[in-house]
Amino acid sequence: MIVREWEIGVLQVFTDLQTGAGNAAAYILTFLGNELFYFLMIPLVYWCLSKAFGIRLVYVFLLSVYVNSLLKAMFAVQRPIGIEGVNSLYVSSAEVGSHYPYDSFPSGHAQGSATLWGMTAIWLKSRAFWIFAAVLVLMISMSRLYTGLHWPTDITTGMAVAATILLIYVKTEKWIVGWSIKRKWIAVIVLPLILMGIFPESEGMKYSGFLLGAGIGYLLEAKHIRMKIPSSWVKKAVALFVGLAGLFLLQEGGKIVLGTSLGADALRYGLIGLWGLLGAPYLFVKLRLYETSRNTNENEKAA
Repeated sequence: MIVREWEIGVLQVFTDLQTGAGNAAAYILTFLGNELFYFLMIPLVYWCLSKAFGIRLVYVFLLSVYVNSLLKAMFAVQRPIGIEGVNSLYVSSAEVGSHYPYDSFPSGHAQGSATLWGMTAIWLKSRAFWIFAAVLVLMISMSRLYTGLHWPTDITTGMAVAATILLIYVKTEKWIVGWSIKRKWIAVIVLPLILMGIFPESEGMKYSGFLLGAGIGYLLEAKHIRMKIPSSWVKKAVALFVGLAGLFLLQEGGKIVLGTSLGADALRYGLIGLWGLLGAPYLFVKLRLYETSRNTNENEKAA
């Protein structure tokens, strides 16, 4: 792909603005758009705030990062790292993908943050939060230019893809909620398997595997456990610690036990999804941190 001169000029302008204080702010913004932050944020929402919003966030966000990884592999655009006059910072934040450095387009930070905070703004229906979300997404996106890790078109396309995914969610959410349990069971199993077939590479197998485990876990939990989130933040904090410990154990321990083949990645992330939406809620209830909801219909509707 022939890089347009104007994009190099834009990056040179942005990276020339680098200062100590600006670099520190960019580091924070980089963290707010990386995988570790999402790995912490999504469980927090599902375990401690709202199961109904949490399951929607799991699916919409995971589908968004799946699409992002697929597009990166398809277009294979090289990052601007090493371009004369462009000083790149925090390069390690860009080295996480299996196609690095040919994974610039579209920006995962721009698309991921727009999806996460856009979903939250849609759920909260607050004008003030919409403004906050828009400013934060813009700052995270601009930080990728400031750090010299993405082309301007990576940023704009990432946000456009996120907006498209959110629009599809808004248009289809009520329809999907109205499905029968049988239809939902078919969907949570068939959709991830189709996604694996479309994108049988590392990221595709991981995200599809997670969706498979999460979907199965959620439907089983809604029927047999029915975790009810308590009002006590002490209990929530303990549950979050226990749940995250399990996630990190599966994430890191799974690599040692299962290896890192494509099949192992799918299985490991499937177990992570199953833990997050079934294993952890079961343990929270058994530890008497959380109670079970008596309203079975409420849980099935949330599914």
